[in-house]
Amino acid sequence: MATAQPSKPSVASVSRHAIADLGLIIALIFGGCCSNALALELTTKQLPSSGALITLAQFVITTLTALVGEVEWRTWYGWPVLWLKTPGVPLRRWMVQVILYYITSILNNSAFAYSIPMSVHIVFRSGGMLVNMVLGYTVDGKRYNALQLASVLLVTIGVIGATLSAALPDAASDGPSSMHDYLFGVMLLSFALITSGVMGIFQEHTYAKYGRHHWHEALFYSHLFSLPLFLFQSRSLSQQIRDANATPSKWVGMCTSCKFLGTYVPSYYINLALNVLTQLICINGVNRLTSRVSSLSVSLILVVRKAVSLLISVVLLNRQSGSLGLWSGAFAVMAGTVGYAYGGMKRPSPQPKKKSA
Repeated sequence: MATAQPSKPSVASVSRHAIADLGLIIALIFGGCCSNALALELTTKQLPSSGALITLAQFVITTLTALVGEVEWRTWYGWPVLWLKTPGVPLRRWMVQVILYYITSILNNSAFAYSIPMSVHIVFRSGGMLVNMVLGYTVDGKRYNALQLASVLLVTIGVIGATLSAALPDAASDGPSSMHDYLFGVMLLSFALITSGVMGIFQEHTYAKYGRHHWHEALFYSHLFSLPLFLFQSRSLSQQIRDANATPSKWVGMCTSCKFLGTYVPSYYINLALNVLTQLICINGVNRLTSRVSSLSVSLILVVRKAVSLLISVVLLNRQSGSLGLWSGAFAVMAGTVGYAYGGMKRPSPQPKKKSA
């Protein structure tokens, strides 16, 4: 007697599922990443010098959430226990990436203490292509086409223009000390671009050797192994926690009259919690996106997301119109990013075969 074959899903149902899945990803990216930029700006405006505390909170929560996918049940003397899975990549490789990732995160978050506005922060962090190109050329021997070279030049000009447009008004009004702080903050962001580029090259080599399916393992160990490094910043962390505890308290609970259904919390920690939560949503969306669409589509979506974040920061949060230099620089960076991604998808045309004599 023949068994009934399971019916295949229709094209319409598959399309609806794909559209719903992509819609969820877009919602995660724009809702999570844009909200994350907003929460980060609110947090750093309240305490500009709390970069180490922000980084520590992000690393702790990311480690705990990523732990779920990296443990398994094992038997220990006849008792079932939760234990870490055997890593697919040697831990020594993760240790190198850990140090680079830790330094990059600390530098980026610390730059807010030196008069770097969020708008410049967003544009500057999008300008790492020059570093990636130089490292790719010198370390991996990569070659780039004319469109990629022109795109990187456009991105570099855009970053310089946006950075100078934010520096000039502040320098004129606040004097040499403010300009010195601003330049030091730009230097921190520049070093962060370099360490981020080195980390990217190292990660590419790791994935090329062991496979890209280890991205979740990389997420977990890069945050877990970074936690002991915060001991080197214990003194500054203690001061930042005291400053956070001294911020005005806000009620967190069901209602203000229900004493047992809430409590007063220093307002800084509310913004910090929003920052960490939205970062988790953003990471989830980006990882889902990269596993489903092409690199060009990823670049296009992330460029639009950064443009939205820039608009939120400048127009909605700071109630400003932004300068011509800022918007021109931001447009150049975004156009160059798309051009670079598109140029990277081009393949050299095959050479015609020589006819045998």
